[in-house]
Amino acid sequence: MGSRIGGIGIGLVASLGGLLMAAGAAMAGAGPALDTVRQGTTHEAIYCLSENGNERLAAGVPNLLFTSSDAGQTWQRVTEVNSTSAYLGCALKNDVALVVGQQGVMLRRDAKGWAKIDGGTDARLFSVDANDAGRAIAVGAFGTILVSSDTGRSWKKIDFDWSRTNDQGFEPHLYSASIATDGTMTVVGEFELIMRSKDGGATWDVTHIGTASLFDLKIEKSGTGYAVGQDGKVLRTRDGGATWDTVDSGSKANLLGIARGEDGKTLITGMRTMLVATDEATKLVPLVAGDVATTWYQPAIAAKGSGWIVGGHTGRIVRVGQN
Repeated sequence: MGSRIGGIGIGLVASLGGLLMAAGAAMAGAGPALDTVRQGTTHEAIYCLSENGNERLAAGVPNLLFTSSDAGQTWQRVTEVNSTSAYLGCALKNDVALVVGQQGVMLRRDAKGWAKIDGGTDARLFSVDANDAGRAIAVGAFGTILVSSDTGRSWKKIDFDWSRTNDQGFEPHLYSASIATDGTMTVVGEFELIMRSKDGGATWDVTHIGTASLFDLKIEKSGTGYAVGQDGKVLRTRDGGATWDTVDSGSKANLLGIARGEDGKTLITGMRTMLVATDEATKLVPLVAGDVATTWYQPAIAAKGSGWIVGGHTGRIVRVGQN
């Protein structure tokens, strides 16, 4: 079994003293350019980013919530809602925005504006995702799985027999979730756990289990997807999450986020590292620039045209591009 990550959000862990430690210094690699779009204060941090069309959403420490209507070139702070809890996960789908975080906090924005939602839990929520059909999933601490059929207006908690995944019956922290166009749900978390449901969460198949915690998950419409986590762990699927194989990342760092650019390149963020691949992540090259080798970046999304947008320490939002 892999070591437990205490029940604190991944980005929050990173900002509270670096409890996830990366191994080794960055090596020479790709030649990138980092352009800081938004710089915050010492005590700020960005834990999630999402994209839909030209709109972007960023969230982090309590009340740190931003939107962008120009694909991330400029950002506007959201002041309609406030919270004493950190925002750890977010999703954009059409005109709806969803944000989740500590103490079960949930925010939802539609054409009427922003509002707080009662999800029926006070568990720490790490991730949320939604599809065009209005299906949504949120996951969090101690095996929390919530599903929605109305794009987050209301939520139902899913019960699961965790003895199926480990002899002790531990309720693993679930760190990331993805929902496909057809409603297939995939979640990842502690103990390298990957689970998949094709019936709205009624039943689940355990498709992978191991030792390292997995912190982020991205599955494309093509069925190609990746999960990243502790000790440089990178897993890849080509069938929408039904099966997984290991990719040699060449790193022992804790990997926190993954994004596929519009130009087909892959970026993986983490503690004191970023990795880049120009194909299906078969060869990952350390990216050396700015403060990458000395600090952390977590969430990542594609930038318009080429490159990526990442968030992390000191409330930074950074454009990452290849020279």
